[in-house]
Amino acid sequence: MEEKLEPSENQLAKLISLSIETPLAVLNLFEFNTMANYQSGDPEYATSASEISGQEAFNLYGDVAGKTIEDLGGRVVMQAPTEQILIGNEAANWHAAAIMYFPSRGAFLQMMSDANFQRASRHRKAALKNHYMIHLNGEAFKN
Repeated sequence: MEEKLEPSENQLAKLISLSIETPLAVLNLFEFNTMANYQSGDPEYATSASEISGQEAFNLYGDVAGKTIEDLGGRVVMQAPTEQILIGNEAANWHAAAIMYFPSRGAFLQMMSDANFQRASRHRKAALKNHYMIHLNGEAFKN
């Protein structure tokens, strides 16, 4: 199974080509590193602040991401630890799943360009061994 933490150029091109007005839901599957893996440009690198689990690093990211999503009119629909893969690649080792709702694809793009969100993304990168993000039609998640 290929491990990815960033979208490809083709995936970004498709995202940008779609209507920014359409509601969007995002299904995330997360595989955490056992220990956070901060990079040399990160303030935590080679300090005691880097001596945390991947889950703990992800929680630092999640605090900022969740607030940013809410500020843009969205919400975390659900998040839960995974229990097993019943159908699919048995080598996958997902630890958690989450669905986020955005009132528009434009709100999602705003989040991606938000300065606080971008700074917090270093925690996501340190936290995750693998991440699948699947965009869903958000109409079903509107309230």
